[in-house]
Amino acid sequence: MKYKHFAPLFAIVLSTAFFSCSSDDNGESPKTVEKSNVSGNIEKGPFVQGSKVTLYELEANLSQTGKSFKTQTNSDLGAFTFDSPIQLNSQFVELETSGYFYNEVKGELSTSQITLNALSNIANRSSVNVNLITHLEYGRVKKLVRDGMDFTSAKKQAEKELLTCFAITDEISVPEGVSITDNNKNSAILLAISTVMLYNRSEAEFTEFISKFSTDFADNGLIDNATIREDIKKGQENAHPSKVIERMKEFYTNKDVTIQCDDFSKYIDFNGDGVIDESDKEGLNEEPNVVVIEDNYFNTKNDVYAVLNGCYAGLQQFINSQLQLEFIRTNKVAESAPWWNTALSSAQISSGYSLINTAYNNAYTTINRVNMLLEHQETMFERIHDFDTGEREAIFAQARIIRAFTFYNMTVLWGDIPLVTRTYTIDDIMSGAATVAQTTRKEVLDFVTSEIGEAIYDLPEQYDTAIKTKCYITRDAAQILLAEVSLSQGKKNVALSTLSKINSSKYNVPISDASTVYNGSIENAQSVIFALTLEGHYQPVYTKKHYDFLRYEEQGETQSLASEWKESLCTEYGYWAALKRLGFAQSVTGCQDFELLMPFPSGELMNNPNLRQNPGY
Repeated sequence: MKYKHFAPLFAIVLSTAFFSCSSDDNGESPKTVEKSNVSGNIEKGPFVQGSKVTLYELEANLSQTGKSFKTQTNSDLGAFTFDSPIQLNSQFVELETSGYFYNEVKGELSTSQITLNALSNIANRSSVNVNLITHLEYGRVKKLVRDGMDFTSAKKQAEKELLTCFAITDEISVPEGVSITDNNKNSAILLAISTVMLYNRSEAEFTEFISKFSTDFADNGLIDNATIREDIKKGQENAHPSKVIERMKEFYTNKDVTIQCDDFSKYIDFNGDGVIDESDKEGLNEEPNVVVIEDNYFNTKNDVYAVLNGCYAGLQQFINSQLQLEFIRTNKVAESAPWWNTALSSAQISSGYSLINTAYNNAYTTINRVNMLLEHQETMFERIHDFDTGEREAIFAQARIIRAFTFYNMTVLWGDIPLVTRTYTIDDIMSGAATVAQTTRKEVLDFVTSEIGEAIYDLPEQYDTAIKTKCYITRDAAQILLAEVSLSQGKKNVALSTLSKINSSKYNVPISDASTVYNGSIENAQSVIFALTLEGHYQPVYTKKHYDFLRYEEQGETQSLASEWKESLCTEYGYWAALKRLGFAQSVTGCQDFELLMPFPSGELMNNPNLRQNPGY
């Protein structure tokens, strides 16, 4: 059986002694914290050896300061340790973990990676766990704190609201203090929620589901989306705690560890009526076959769309981190974009900066998802026969444009990059066979151009203007991407020919102001050609204004373009790339020549001996 490298998922136990160097009555003001050692375990089930663990220092408003510490697990039971002493200027931290894990619902190792996060005030804590509850509450806690609530109150409110989404009226102790092997009420609640969320899902579908859940929940502490509510109900109705407990015990026994698992049935609303009472009992129906392996992964349209949606989700995460890096490099102030953190303006970009690692990992997670989808084209044609005419071709075309878009923007950030066009097994990763040499920027852009050319005419000509379809790539969006790449290659004639194929008049309905987009009213903003959802807000990527600027650039009218880009609605996407193409980056931003490229993450340089650091870092 081959397990595919896909996206990231963990749960962490962080054991250490924490020493506070200052005092505060309520523990809410930032204070210096020193730790001689940090260690613990990653669990979801446990994560395999080599799984990544990153600790980020946070400001009082829970934004990252730029200081981070990295380690990885040193056993197949998820054990890890930070060997060096850690000093922080704040007791607020974020933990991010990613790797392969034991799926307690399927009873086997995951076929792909996923990522989980946790927030914690470590002033008076000796351990911090990362699990599904800490991840699902993560966005909601940040929202409450940024709205003015203190950290402790925000955590308590988010946790109560989260349990209510699963009809659980009990309280749980601090989630980052909970382990699934504790054999108590807290671990039972954690296992109940985990079982419900994992029901009948591949890791790709699970990643998409918890992303949608977290985004919906973060806004108001409720799940307003009817589809998500229905999916939770299905998970409750089809949960099998007895099977999960059996598999958990078997896994740990095979690792020479004996555990006890409390029956968590009493925390599952099996009949989905919104109340957990005596009428809720585990069903006796046969469990569905949810084992996902390489040879039988794509059997339905839902399987295919789950992976495609995962590709879009990965692209959104990459562009979000890319824009934050460009925000720093260009010294921009974008008050109209509510997810921007003013602390970014003082950050220093270096090889060890957390955003560099996040952007790089998000990019290759997205690319790997696309590669997985494209490698199964033949399987899909053989097994799935209920696609509409042209539907399969449109799916593959979107995937290829997502990959092309990601590779292009990676060249904007890093220049020469590894051109990865296949997936890798765990064996490949562990043996080092997955390390790929850098490809020149020119070769990458040639590949991108070829990809767009082969996919563009299988894309739909247009989607309707509903919000939910604004993130999908149409033929016009691909044409603009091709024009932008062509200008980057110095091929103005190609850019002219490409842009002339777009009927720009259909995008002439103006956006009155930026808030129209950021407040989610994008359905009437017909000047938006392609948009992404970033932290709950709709971010325009390609607009009519962007189209116009590319036309001016192609025609050689470049003298005022730098200032016009900065003042336009396109400021957040495309501004840095345009400054570099036009030769204005240094004069406008004051950056040095070497800063035209970002540094590669230090961890990637250690893991991939074929990767060369960009000059100046």
